[in-house]
Amino acid sequence: KCRVMSEFSSIDFCGIQNKDGNMTDKALQDMIEPELWERAMPFYDLAKESSSSLISDSKTTQSSNNDDYIHQPRMVLSESGAAVPNQAGWPLVEASMLVACGGITRFCLDTMDAQFDVAFQSLLNLHFNKREHLDDYSVERADDQLRLGSLSVTGCFSPKERHARIEKHFNELRAKFS
Repeated sequence: KCRVMSEFSSIDFCGIQNKDGNMTDKALQDMIEPELWERAMPFYDLAKESSSSLISDSKTTQSSNNDDYIHQPRMVLSESGAAVPNQAGWPLVEASMLVACGGITRFCLDTMDAQFDVAFQSLLNLHFNKREHLDDYSVERADDQLRLGSLSVTGCFSPKERHARIEKHFNELRAKFS
């Protein structure tokens, strides 16, 4: 499925694979380099809520050859004299793209983590699925066995994480066979 940029600006979408369930605006903001975040921060709420048509909107985009368009001020004065984010032109487009890139990155990282979780669980189900496996393998020996043939999957997790997952799988097997 083809995704639109605005989906990746949504906490609900870009955090869909987040296993901790703690996807927040801060988590999305942390995906953006600090110096880039300083440029996007005044526009964050606008960029996050803007529609996917922002880039093609004639009000916000013009020819890239137009220096006036690219060098528009980030802040403008409102009618009351307050400094507010410029809602037209390149600064808003740039901020939207930065926020969407952060969302894409978070989504991809969480998706890869979810795939490694599934792959590790599949390894456990494939290699340790019989009653005798509980007697023949300690957690450490099972970890060594998995690491021999699937370093690309097991290497994603720390020894502590692997041992906890193996122990949990062995406990589930014990419950299944008792």
